[in-house]
Amino acid sequence: MIQAVLAFAQENLAQGKKLALVTVTETSGSSPASAGQMMAVLADGSSAGTVGGGASENQIKEKAIQAIRNNEKVFSFSFDHAELGMVCGGSMKGYGSILGEENLLFIFGGGHIAQCLAPLALRTGFFVTVIEDRSEFESEFPDARYLVCKPETYENEIQLSGSAYVVICTRGHKSDEDALRFCLEKQTKYLGMIGSSTKVQTLFEKLRKDGYKEETLKNIYTPIGLDIASQIPAEIAVSIMAEMLLVKNDGTAGHKRKG
Repeated sequence: MIQAVLAFAQENLAQGKKLALVTVTETSGSSPASAGQMMAVLADGSSAGTVGGGASENQIKEKAIQAIRNNEKVFSFSFDHAELGMVCGGSMKGYGSILGEENLLFIFGGGHIAQCLAPLALRTGFFVTVIEDRSEFESEFPDARYLVCKPETYENEIQLSGSAYVVICTRGHKSDEDALRFCLEKQTKYLGMIGSSTKVQTLFEKLRKDGYKEETLKNIYTPIGLDIASQIPAEIAVSIMAEMLLVKNDGTAGHKRKG
């Protein structure tokens, strides 16, 4: 049951949805729940798992939905089942943690750099979605969400929030441009695109002619990553990851050593 709850939570978090992860911490008497039971609740009320059912579970769901809407981080609950009219009697206590809309990484492209970057991002706490128009790379991303779609369906299948991180590293200039144009219409925390200085300059000229403002273009991290003087995919992935962490943690990129 817990595995199903966590799988439900991971799937929805990867899609950028907020949810409440509820845990029962204490019970007494003939409570229908037991310590350790879990339930994940989305803002629309859909859920996985159970914390005993009945009137108390309904009230916990209502508290969870309200907490999500109020942008709370945690909430607690304590119920006497008899006071709720439940025949079982007993009582229970627990808490809920609100998760989501943070540390979401969307990688456009499933090639060598993406295959090196995704595991790094997962190990540093990101929920990773890989967007590709080819299905054959899915096995390279066993712990990430793999979304097969084309630029014309991005709008219907991808939800980017203001806290999202985006890396564009598709197999071609045209597909990079398609992804970039889609992302420029959204608010993101980090937007980076692979490419040489020449490619970037050419693309930016096209975007300027199409009406994109200079202040918008300045928000794109491209050429992407820190300058580590490397063309090796794994090392490029490390430089991209470091750049994202600088943005996430408000770092300085200076050396910590003295002298």
